[in-house]
Amino acid sequence: MIFALTLGDPAGIGPEITIKALSSAENSYPVVVIGDLAVLQNAARILKIDPVFHAVSDIEDYRESAINVLDLKILSPQQYKLGAAQPLCGKASYLYIQKAIDLAIDKQVDGVITNPINKESLRMAGINFPGHTEIFAQRTNSSDYSMLFLLRNVGVAHVTTHCSLREAIGLISKQRVLKNIHLLNRAMKGLGVSVPRIAVAGLNPHAGENGLFGDEEIIQISPAIQQASKEGIVVSGPYPPDTVFMRAFRGEFDGIVSMLHDHGFVALKSMDFEHGVNITIGLPIIRTSVGHGTAYDLAGKGLASEESLKAALRAASLLCKNRREKQ
Repeated sequence: MIFALTLGDPAGIGPEITIKALSSAENSYPVVVIGDLAVLQNAARILKIDPVFHAVSDIEDYRESAINVLDLKILSPQQYKLGAAQPLCGKASYLYIQKAIDLAIDKQVDGVITNPINKESLRMAGINFPGHTEIFAQRTNSSDYSMLFLLRNVGVAHVTTHCSLREAIGLISKQRVLKNIHLLNRAMKGLGVSVPRIAVAGLNPHAGENGLFGDEEIIQISPAIQQASKEGIVVSGPYPPDTVFMRAFRGEFDGIVSMLHDHGFVALKSMDFEHGVNITIGLPIIRTSVGHGTAYDLAGKGLASEESLKAALRAASLLCKNRREKQ
């Protein structure tokens, strides 16, 4: 079992948390960092850590007790400024991702863990993707995929993600809700939950209050829940989005289908910002990620927490283990 770990935006905290996570005494996950060795060495100097680096030309060159790096030699620290969006860093972060996906598709690695990228830097480099999720979906020719956020063993799938609120409301449909119920059910099984208990959140306040505050729950969401239930999935709702997350973390549900990006992420990140994991579900390859952004305000200060990256490493390992056991 070995994973590719992308370095993320070099101007952000990705290099620093990579050094911290892989230098940790509790790290037992074999990974090869996809990025620039010079960028990592600079991060180590900032952190005043002196790890053993091993530059590999091939994944099979992996060496234990070292930070293994597939050095793409794209950037040096002198070419960019820490803590700011810039096209060189956007292009580099994109190329790191592309290489990691290539390795996963070719089955040279068992999955990909990603550090944060910056959407503005991508745009500045002429790369028109809103985020990792869409890049992975396009490269793997995946049409049925979704963003899952995992925190404290509760998984949250999002029916809509990176778009305006006005557009998101128009995207809520029975088909999209049903697809996310299916994806979440499969994903939670992949994480070791034999019979996932899935709650579906509403779109409107109080889940529409029987049509008083909107009819999306009646026309689109409830029919999807009923269809999934007929198929044997343990699913219920729609529940008011302001209470369903609390109920899940109290143990009532294993997963939630959230209609809007901010319904899910505000609830999750308010509870615990450091330990969440972002997982793209519905792909033919495993992809997990930190649950936060590039944190430009912390870059170069050595203060960023590596806990989300460590959680992403654990999640990738668990997904891989369970996938292998089912084969």
